[in-house]
Amino acid sequence: MIRTIASAVLLFAVSLQAQQIDLEKIFEEKNLGPVGELLARGDYELVARIGEAAAEKGLKSPDWRILRFKALREMGHVQQAMDECGKALALYPGNFEMLMLRHDLAQMLGRADVAAESLKGINEAAKAKPSKDRTAMEVVVLGRAALVLKADAQKVIAQYFKIAQGKDAKLEAAYLAEGNLALDKDDAQHAADVFRAGLKAHGETAELRLGLARAFQSSDREKAMENLQKALELNPHLAAAHLLRAEQLIGGEKFIEAEAAIQLVLDQDAQNPVAWSLRAVVAYLFQADAGKMEDARGHALERWARNPEVDHTIGRCLSRAYRFAESAGLQRQALEFDPKYLPAKMQLCHDLLRLGEEEEAWKLAEVIRKEDGYNIQAHNLEKLEKEMGKYVTQSFDDFILKMPKRDWPVYGARALDLLRDAKTVLGAKYGLDLKRPVLVEFFGAQQDFAIRTFGALGGQGMLGVCFGTVVTMNSPGSLAHGRNNWESTLWHEFCHVITLTVTKNRMPRWLSEGISVHEERQRDPAWGMWMGEKFREMVLDEETLTPMSRLSGAFMGPKTQDHLMFAYYESSQAVEFLLEKFGKEKFQGILHDLAEGKRINDAIGANVGGIEEVEKQFASYITAKAKGFGAKADWEEPKPEELNPFDAGSFTEFLKKHPNNLWALQKEADALMETKKWAEVLPLADKLIELLPENYEGDSGYALKAQALRQMKRTDDEAAVLRKIAAKSSSAQSAFLRLIELDVPAKRWPEVKANALRSMALNPFLVTPQKALADACVALKENPGAIAAYERVLVLDPGGGAQTHFKLAELLKTSDATKAKRHLLDSLALAPRNREGLELLREWK
Repeated sequence: MIRTIASAVLLFAVSLQAQQIDLEKIFEEKNLGPVGELLARGDYELVARIGEAAAEKGLKSPDWRILRFKALREMGHVQQAMDECGKALALYPGNFEMLMLRHDLAQMLGRADVAAESLKGINEAAKAKPSKDRTAMEVVVLGRAALVLKADAQKVIAQYFKIAQGKDAKLEAAYLAEGNLALDKDDAQHAADVFRAGLKAHGETAELRLGLARAFQSSDREKAMENLQKALELNPHLAAAHLLRAEQLIGGEKFIEAEAAIQLVLDQDAQNPVAWSLRAVVAYLFQADAGKMEDARGHALERWARNPEVDHTIGRCLSRAYRFAESAGLQRQALEFDPKYLPAKMQLCHDLLRLGEEEEAWKLAEVIRKEDGYNIQAHNLEKLEKEMGKYVTQSFDDFILKMPKRDWPVYGARALDLLRDAKTVLGAKYGLDLKRPVLVEFFGAQQDFAIRTFGALGGQGMLGVCFGTVVTMNSPGSLAHGRNNWESTLWHEFCHVITLTVTKNRMPRWLSEGISVHEERQRDPAWGMWMGEKFREMVLDEETLTPMSRLSGAFMGPKTQDHLMFAYYESSQAVEFLLEKFGKEKFQGILHDLAEGKRINDAIGANVGGIEEVEKQFASYITAKAKGFGAKADWEEPKPEELNPFDAGSFTEFLKKHPNNLWALQKEADALMETKKWAEVLPLADKLIELLPENYEGDSGYALKAQALRQMKRTDDEAAVLRKIAAKSSSAQSAFLRLIELDVPAKRWPEVKANALRSMALNPFLVTPQKALADACVALKENPGAIAAYERVLVLDPGGGAQTHFKLAELLKTSDATKAKRHLLDSLALAPRNREGLELLREWK
């Protein structure tokens, strides 16, 4: 039906053979819907011609013209659309939708006078038409006009958009207006709910799917990509969808693909300001060409010379590439064009936070809240500012540390020592002497970390983030103990401080992350990431292993958490390969060239050879490592015909034939543990260790052997196995605590101290390792360490304060008598009959 109408109208528009067509039927109002569908799927030129033909025929319905104006807008003929819209209003005075469309077109051109005139027309039309007689679309227009005039957003939703949805549940515009408003206010969850409701009521449309893609952009990349793909299937010419995709590709450093997406938009609208803005970003980040960037920015401003969206868009994308200073400058330029442009104010606020300019950022957030009562990010920042107002700040020449008050006495000094060590080691290694202090902030609640770091809730699983000379971290007390090593994370993030500064923030993500993981391993062999069963499998999977030139993209929208972790691992292996194959000097040359503005592939080519050959060599390098891991093991699972599930003997026979089969060995071990045949578990555990000697994970042969030995009460042998695990795994909390349990009674104090420190690197808020460390330091005559540990125990275990105060009094009596007496009196206040305490008190009298 649609094609029949379209073909007929085209014949009319092109050949003027009107007698061959029944125009009265073609231009019946019932056919507005099908022509609207043409617009919705991107047949803009066709719709524009249909609208033109309808206007020439003098059809009464204004919707023919509205469809044409929208089509012209999408084709980039904004001035023409606005001019024709103005003329059409002479025929349709007081048409709400046409007036709002003219307002939008005027804003695209920077014609504030025409926009104001249109709003005045909407106001007059509203006065002339009682509310009970208004259509749903007219109510939507009035709501949008109210927003332009700074009405309260929540009231507009309730009094206009919800009313419109009630009048016409299938009106797409009502859901788009509310959903896009929520997105503008950073209320992504509400936006997603609205767009989903629109899809349910109206049915599939590209605009609603695009809205969902934007709503999921920061919380669920998989859903965002799925909805973006659906939007482009519904309308392959939807410019906003291509631009969103281009921005995603830029974030993944897929610049060539991004440029292709941008060109699709410019082929349709040669002056599209956002497309040219993104092209400016590509020129700056990929081509390292400031001249091309300025040229693209100039094109972006052709339609409207003071369009604040241009510099805001360029800056927002640069900020995601860690160019915060550049972004801040561009946001300020956008605000010079329009001091009331809130997106630039909000982005500037985030940039200032990431530059460590917190006071200015808090003030700006307050201004935004006053101007926009519904801005979720601004309100989140208000809560964060109040929470951080309770934090303790410790300022030094080299570092400024901020953290919850309860945290500083527990791990603050350790964090400072570790940071200073990292600065000395890594600064010397990469030739950098930091002149300004680095701001490091620890957050007691994950949501506070997320708001400070990402500007919104989310980021679960992220431990720390570096913004150049600002580092944000989850407090080790906010994480599940025994899972995440906060010390290795802090070392990792400070390494970013060094490498980002050395390269002037011009390094691809894979290289930045790869160096940080590599440097973790250099600091402590138990830190970092190592080849394991999962990584072996992923390396040998051609679809998972990513070429070096596209490795940054592996961090964007990974299929699973395992894929994200593999991106870190592969990046670290790429760094290791470059260092081993070409040496430190060549590797430093790559970083130097990046700082000078070269692209990564060019920097690699200039120092070690063409990227294609380097990628082949790296693929061989990492594949060889994967094949070498468990080289003697049989990794294949048995085929169905090799086992009879109804015959227990078939499994035994399979294991005899395949004594190195990991699947069979693990299954046999599980069965023996189930029946508590621990002595029979041991040879299986030894076999697994023989086949996978580098595997120290929780399901390794070492862990299996330690468990069996514990059940058999062979504690010395158990401890020997646990020591191997503790030396190789930084997250083996159960092993650390068990070793403390075994070593304290045996008075193996050096071992107690080592494992107490390892345990505290996972969770410094556990009392047991803190007490063990204190006792070990006393035994080793390391009084400063013992005093510090007992002071932490006082904070963590106030119930045992009497004994702890007494121990501190004994330790301090020769070095600080005043402090020692204070501790003694505190001990006696809690335990007045303590004979040792009373005796010590008499000594001082």
